[in-house]
Amino acid sequence: MSRRGENIYKRQDGRWEARYIKARDATGRAVYGYIYRHSYLEAKRAQAEAKATCGKQEISGEKQSFRQMTLGEYMRLWQASIQMSVKKSTYANYDGLIRRHIDPVLGQIPLRKIDSNTIQAYVNQKLQTGRTDGKGGLSAKTVRDIVGILKRSLTLAGMTLSIKLPKYSLPKLRVLTRDEQLALIKTAKGEKNTTGLGVMISLFTGIRIGELCSLKWSDISLDEGVIKINKTLQRIHNCGQGGKSKTLISIDAPKSECSIREIPLPSFLVCHMAQLKKRACDEDYILSGNCGYVEPRLCQYRFKKFLQEAGIDDINFHALRHTFAIRCVELGIDVKTISELLGHSNVNITLNRYVHPAFECRKNCIEMLVNSFSA
Repeated sequence: MSRRGENIYKRQDGRWEARYIKARDATGRAVYGYIYRHSYLEAKRAQAEAKATCGKQEISGEKQSFRQMTLGEYMRLWQASIQMSVKKSTYANYDGLIRRHIDPVLGQIPLRKIDSNTIQAYVNQKLQTGRTDGKGGLSAKTVRDIVGILKRSLTLAGMTLSIKLPKYSLPKLRVLTRDEQLALIKTAKGEKNTTGLGVMISLFTGIRIGELCSLKWSDISLDEGVIKINKTLQRIHNCGQGGKSKTLISIDAPKSECSIREIPLPSFLVCHMAQLKKRACDEDYILSGNCGYVEPRLCQYRFKKFLQEAGIDDINFHALRHTFAIRCVELGIDVKTISELLGHSNVNITLNRYVHPAFECRKNCIEMLVNSFSA
């Protein structure tokens, strides 16, 4: 028997009618084809064959029509096709790289003239003089991100690129020394505002600044002593969606599903937060103490002043996350647990980022080796 949504119906004359999309008009509206058979199964089989044939013709036709476009026209079409399937922050990042770097250089080139040699020459140029302020070339990471966008988008047009990418090495970690960390903790405990609380939360949980800024009291279970991370707050490019502002605040899901996690709170923080919770509502943001959020760049600005009070050289807020991870490694906590606490999508990220740079671990390893001979 036919099922709802199959577009197969039994006619009054006893035959079975199957409908399928054979084309689309200039407005994108579907143009249907019709098949008639003496049984439901025959109609269904013929419908499937017709769909397959039309699908191949449509894909081939689309690829040919793409080749008539410039790369700029094609990229705008691709952006529209992915906008509803990616996070706002991801789309904003793509849009920014396309607007600032891809479209001005490659946008007017016909798609049929784009090949690996064209993109390789473009990559080489960007590495040398790619900065929009005229101060040299783009970083290897930015160039790799741009090539990633080009490869992903051109797949739809049936194009593949073979590009020699620049090597990218992670920047050296800036981690607080133990003395600096103790000074920071002492200053934070003496603070009456929420900046100190934010510093303590980050130092002892390793959460990202966007995750911290998005935290409401409803995300904290003081009875269980747990922080629930399920969103992140960041300022992103407006992408021409109306309004005078070039940027907007986005509160969205975290970087990956692994970033949605629960992190235990130290008991001393639970006690401190229990006192603050008495003056707050569930929907209040933790960093502001009211219904208004504190965005990451304001949090970073306050953190800079906080460092001055603690007598610590200028560091980025993200260094608190690095410090948490390195301290965990130094204490011998297993990498899988550290990875889950940090919300990494892959344990290898934790291994490559934090295990090898932990100097104390390397030092202990050497000492253990020496002690094994002196025993």
